[in-house]
Amino acid sequence: MITQFSQIKWGRVTLTALAVYILSFLTVILIVTGYATSLAIQARGAPDQKLIAAFADQNAPWIGPFSLILFTFLGAMRLARRVETALPIHGIILGALAGLVNFVFGSLGLSDLALVILTIGAGWFGSNLSKPK
Repeated sequence: MITQFSQIKWGRVTLTALAVYILSFLTVILIVTGYATSLAIQARGAPDQKLIAAFADQNAPWIGPFSLILFTFLGAMRLARRVETALPIHGIILGALAGLVNFVFGSLGLSDLALVILTIGAGWFGSNLSKPK
């Protein structure tokens, strides 16, 4: 186990975790902005702010976690292909870091703790799926 921790590429894992969190955050912003743009085009002017807020309140709570899990999975796959020693621990640590960043900036509820567990699982699954054979 000690040799596995010494083989971890901490810089790559940390940068990938930050990229995963930022991408999931930007995904929510882009989807809400796209909806606001479509409302503006339909109204041929300023969109209704209440409709935008209702859309964001209804959809952001599930778009954010879903995109975090998806990007953690994809980031773990990419990370496993890039490091010389493709250990599943890279994906596990990636999922833990991405989930913990979300947990710290989130509402600190029980659902956020479940999301941390799911992101760790997504990181493990992505790194195992992409291991060189």
